Amino acid sequence: MPMDKLIANLAARFPDLTEKDILLSAEIIIEAMSAQLISGGRIELRGFGSFSLNTQAGAVSRNSVAEESSSIAQSPAVHFKPGQIIRNMMNNEG
Repeated sequence: MPMDKLIANLAARFPDLTEKDILLSAEIIIEAMSAQLISGGRIELRGFGSFSLNTQAGAVSRNSVAEESSSIAQSPAVHFKPGQIIRNMMNNEG
């Protein structure tokens, strides 16, 4: 759902909230979710899916032309596993 439609739906359900309140709420939620991932936690949105932080293994890169090797360090990567609702939508459209 586009952000403007989300704001319109929230404004209709909660007429006391201003657009600024809604945007601030969304920002706080995203910051809390980011902090949870950074600390190594997992986020689950029932029906939508779950997010977790995985570590991509380091590797050795080789340039065959220059005959040089370099190492690539480990790096964090966010992993998303879709939930049942998303899987159903993908299967019906795909």
